Amino acid sequence: MVEKRTLAFATLAISVWAALATSLFGYYYLRFQEYVDLSREYETVTMTVDIYIHYGNETNGIWHNTTIVPLGVALLNATEIVADSQFTYYSELGAAFIDSIDGVVNNVTKRKSWFWWSWDTTSSKWLLGEVGANQHMLHRRDIVAWTYQSYENWPPSPPQ
Repeated sequence: MVEKRTLAFATLAISVWAALATSLFGYYYLRFQEYVDLSREYETVTMTVDIYIHYGNETNGIWHNTTIVPLGVALLNATEIVADSQFTYYSELGAAFIDSIDGVVNNVTKRKSWFWWSWDTTSSKWLLGEVGANQHMLHRRDIVAWTYQSYENWPPSPPQ
């Protein structure tokens, strides 16, 4: 009699466990599908870019990989997403130039300034930015860099 009762109890416990596990799996699967759908929806209005910031010191700098930004955003705005930055806008040029990133300020006395670069996948080289940061529009999977360095020797060294 005890064996039948134990077998019935074990069968009931396994059945309850299976029902709960199936319910939890179903719930989390539906939640996962919601996130997949939401991710697909966001992909229509956002993109990812990689932004590297080198502060001109002995460290390697900081990568902000797969940074999510709105489609059609300028480098200036993307930089503001990943770092505390200050800039000056020159209306005669229609261009904004970075004055500081994360407290590292351009220094005329030391002839040091912020430069931006874009990675050219065709030539596998860093290209020095030729326009203001507000004028350079980013595209999906772009790789850009900011370097704080001397402008005494021109052109400045590309990111390492």
